[in-house]
Amino acid sequence: MKKQKISVAIGLTAAMAAGLISGCATKATPENLLRDMQKNAEKTESSLLNFKMEMAMGDGTTDISLGMDMNMETTTEPEAAHGKGTVSINMGGIDFSAETETYSVQEDDEYVTYTLIEDQWTKEVTDDGEITGEVESIADNMEEYADQFTLAEDLVTVNDKECFELTGELDGDLFSEMMQTDMTDSLAGYGIDEEKLSDMVFPCTIDIYKDSILPARLYFDMKDTMAPAMEDSGVTISECYVDMTFMEYDTVEEITVPEEAVSSATDSGAAGGLDLPQDDIYGDESVVKPAEPAEQNSNLGDSWESYTVQVNNTVLTLPCTVSDLEAAGVKLDTEYTPSGYVVNAGEYELAWFKADSGAAIMVDMINTGSEPKEIKECLVGSVCADAYSMTQGGLTVIFPGGIQVGSPEADLLAAYGEADDVYKDENYGNSYYWYGDDVIASGFNASIDPETGLIVSLNIENEG
Repeated sequence: MKKQKISVAIGLTAAMAAGLISGCATKATPENLLRDMQKNAEKTESSLLNFKMEMAMGDGTTDISLGMDMNMETTTEPEAAHGKGTVSINMGGIDFSAETETYSVQEDDEYVTYTLIEDQWTKEVTDDGEITGEVESIADNMEEYADQFTLAEDLVTVNDKECFELTGELDGDLFSEMMQTDMTDSLAGYGIDEEKLSDMVFPCTIDIYKDSILPARLYFDMKDTMAPAMEDSGVTISECYVDMTFMEYDTVEEITVPEEAVSSATDSGAAGGLDLPQDDIYGDESVVKPAEPAEQNSNLGDSWESYTVQVNNTVLTLPCTVSDLEAAGVKLDTEYTPSGYVVNAGEYELAWFKADSGAAIMVDMINTGSEPKEIKECLVGSVCADAYSMTQGGLTVIFPGGIQVGSPEADLLAAYGEADDVYKDENYGNSYYWYGDDVIASGFNASIDPETGLIVSLNIENEG
């Protein structure tokens, strides 16, 4: 879950946002409001809106949150959308935030999304679907669900204007249609297939401007629906929502893709669904390769419970000091974690240690004292190696029993025996967990690449 495929999610934001411009008006009942919404929306030519999404989840070893906050503008003739905002990721205390911009337009018979993130434009193409969504069919479907919505007795305020408020539920098929994405592709890694998605219900709040009977705000709270299904895959979810506020209608000028985006964009494949964080973090083609033979130091233990790990030619016993780790030939990456970063007593911070080649390992820096300490004064409580972070070569990491990233799954099980917990998945690979006496602060885990059957990541920790 270290590296996320965020560009697809960013590029699809425009389609998701515009797909929800449905319409409304007349008598204040759920049936009439949803029916008349369609009539008024059909007359609109553009909209300005804000799109927010938040998601937070964990798998027992890593907590990760994904956020998106974008201001959008859309037009219907021609079909186009433009968004600009921020995407953010927090993984185990490491924060990443980037400004992003996206354009979605129709070019000939194709629908194209251009996305700018970290100064690089990418291009995604699909030959079917729509940019602004099938407004009439979505609204018709919404009207069919009118009996599942309740109209609040009191008006609410959105964008400083009075609004009617409907609360209810949408089934998984309609929610996926409104989001303009095949959610089964995004959720397959969590055992959620098309049938399970259809059976799900998503709580929904629809606020409708009283004066114009047009959408003011749409809010989908997905946490309680997603949590039980994802728990079966060992993932807990603490927050998951989509929040869209429509600010203005019929004020947007023509949306034009900048020449820079057209000329410099790299192809990132066909546009797809909103990708959720998965263990499959390496893209469509696996980067894990069979481990090269490496000379094993005689001080390296045979069992993971030895809490030893060999970095290059040096064997470390966890927990160890920063100087012990740096003596093995890696240095603290201060770009991610400044050397003066302070860790509070009893807490930890993730940090990266890099070899000269750029290959890196991730560690927990733990403060076992009673006072705050700078990170370089803390102890190294864990070592995590994965195929993606070691593609540059020049760094050897061997775990007890001679196990490495790229070792076969069978070798892992032969070395450590039956795992305490196993999560098996044909599409996203198997994961194994061994727990120490203190299951919170000590243990070992490994993930297997589903294509090759080789180990893609290894983590050993002893923070006691």
